[in-house]
Amino acid sequence: MIPPMITAALPPLRLVIFDATDTRRLTLPARTPDGAAGVSPGLTPIWRAGAFLHRVARAADDRLATSSWGEALAWIECISRERGRKVASIQVWGRGGWGWMQLGKTRLDSHALRRHHEHAPALDALRGCLAGSDALFWLRCCSAFGHTGRSFAQDLAARLGCKVAGHTHIIGFWQSGTHSLWPGEAPGWDPREGVRFQGREATGGLWSSAGAPNTVSCLSIGLPEGF
Repeated sequence: MIPPMITAALPPLRLVIFDATDTRRLTLPARTPDGAAGVSPGLTPIWRAGAFLHRVARAADDRLATSSWGEALAWIECISRERGRKVASIQVWGRGGWGWMQLGKTRLDSHALRRHHEHAPALDALRGCLAGSDALFWLRCCSAFGHTGRSFAQDLAARLGCKVAGHTHIIGFWQSGTHSLWPGEAPGWDPREGVRFQGREATGGLWSSAGAPNTVSCLSIGLPEGF
């Protein structure tokens, strides 16, 4: 059977992907040196419920619980091809830190975006599925765009050829330091935002709060204008 052609005449897809492997864990200290959260209450059930609610609210066309980036990237290309629709937005929910996001035991970071990496064919396919440079790839995880993660944000936007978004703080109900940028754009946020310092040394990420810069809640289904 010949798969349907992807056509611009159909509305583009909005997708949610979440880590299916996040179980309760405690790593001391509660803030790790790379901006990640050291504590997890086991968020997979919460992400699963949130993804379901996105479908019910018609804020997402489909969702995937996954244990790896390889599976996630392949699924995006597959669902776009099978439905004959481009992709307007992808939200990925999982754990992260400065310059990386994890699904299961696999990481997406600047190294994984290189042309020689095993993910290169899948990333090329993903780029071809996106609905232009205004498509959104949003990493809803801790601190991936914080401190040294600003270069990762630029690398990700350039590799995918679309708008990318992420956070500078450790996130929970509140998700602070929400920022985005397009390919070729320099990060406009302070590298110290969301960073915990001891003297001049960066020792980890700060937790999100209602009063922190560019804060949304976990109930927010879209990226606010200007963020």
